[in-house]
Amino acid sequence: MQSLQNLKIPEVRESWYRVNQDRLSPELHKKFVQLHPDEETKVFLSNSIDKSSWVWTQIWYLLAKAVLKHFWSITDINGWLGRGSMFVLSEAQVRQLLQNSPRKPNDTRLGALVDVGAGDGEVSRRFANLYSINYATEISASMQKTLAKKGYTLLDTDDWWREQQFDCVCMMNLLDRCSKPVTMLKQAHSAIAPGGVLVIALVLPYKPYVEVTADHKPEERLPISGMTFEEQVTSFVKFMRSLGFELSSWARAPYLCEGDFAQAYYWLDDSVYVFEPAAAAPDT
Repeated sequence: MQSLQNLKIPEVRESWYRVNQDRLSPELHKKFVQLHPDEETKVFLSNSIDKSSWVWTQIWYLLAKAVLKHFWSITDINGWLGRGSMFVLSEAQVRQLLQNSPRKPNDTRLGALVDVGAGDGEVSRRFANLYSINYATEISASMQKTLAKKGYTLLDTDDWWREQQFDCVCMMNLLDRCSKPVTMLKQAHSAIAPGGVLVIALVLPYKPYVEVTADHKPEERLPISGMTFEEQVTSFVKFMRSLGFELSSWARAPYLCEGDFAQAYYWLDDSVYVFEPAAAAPDT
């Protein structure tokens, strides 16, 4: 992750959303949605900067983490402390991405959304207002409590996809942090209602890290290749097509995280996609 405190923020923020379109196929070029930093993004950054200067709060975080890391995962610790919130897309940016999908967002809310591996729910909360009913799955017990307080209906992490279908399945920065991403994508295909979509955020370059496995490596690895951001996007979209998904739209955006004493906020490069199920998925 990179620090932005000493950089010219307006220029850097615009670069978060740009790609080299000369490296894209005609299809990817056509379906690319150029986003820009908006007010909701700026509010998140401003709040992160403010929180990083809360001296006693940051000291408490450091002390609590030093003790609890011997017993809990970092995700559980962040859930208990109520820190480490993330931001990818604002509601307005999601509306832009969904303009090419079968059901366009308008004044009518769109049905049911499930955020798979939701964390504290902050990433999907920023566009959950588009949907009437909001579900979530999460393995962290402390994060489950946070989600319940925010009004999410919690579903079983193994069987969430079996009992019902959803108008939107969200996997926001999950596929590089779970052990079986291919299996989860196949499950998502089964769980999407007619006219529904799969929204994915994936950090590139692809470097999977799984918190809950002994060696922190996934049991399944996504077959993503390429050296540049654009080459890896191309590879991922091709793989998704092999699973029965067609690309509706995509964008580049920053994966922002609240900071600490060292940095006011952190960021990674996210590729964000809206897919539609176009064919039967392989057996799960």
